[in-house]
Amino acid sequence: MNEITFEKAWSYGGPLMWVLAAFSIFALAVVLYLWLAHARWLFLPQSLKKISKSKDPQAEGSRIARKAYDAVDWLADIAAIAPLVGLLGTVLGMFKAFGGIASDVAAGAKPVVLAQGVSQAIVTTILGLVVAIPALVAHAFLRRRAAKRVAELEEAVEEILSGVAK
Repeated sequence: MNEITFEKAWSYGGPLMWVLAAFSIFALAVVLYLWLAHARWLFLPQSLKKISKSKDPQAEGSRIARKAYDAVDWLADIAAIAPLVGLLGTVLGMFKAFGGIASDVAAGAKPVVLAQGVSQAIVTTILGLVVAIPALVAHAFLRRRAAKRVAELEEAVEEILSGVAK
């Protein structure tokens, strides 16, 4: 049985492999950024400082919450687009495989030509899923974390306001 090395798989996938690699790097960067940006020790003090300096604290709180959620949505976008890029690679690979068979009919095309083309085409779908699945898991985790931080911020603001009102 022939084993496919990483280098072979990369070359089989063609230029779309670079697009998927860029998505994976971007997704990792977003995860690392959000892991830090939504850390309680950083998020709450910075947010409270912005709210306290604002002329419209309620609007500023809403802006902070929206930014916290919007940043997480980048991961959902990557999780939705990466499999489609992988599928595009598969369709292009299948087109190439069948085109190769059609041009080789006179020479007595063999089923192995089709099988090789199909296996090459599937590489992009695999990488698309490898990028999308962790991005979707990270999106779910970080979305919940953002919601928790926003709730903690609301609670802290309410405590401050109740202390001021007394």
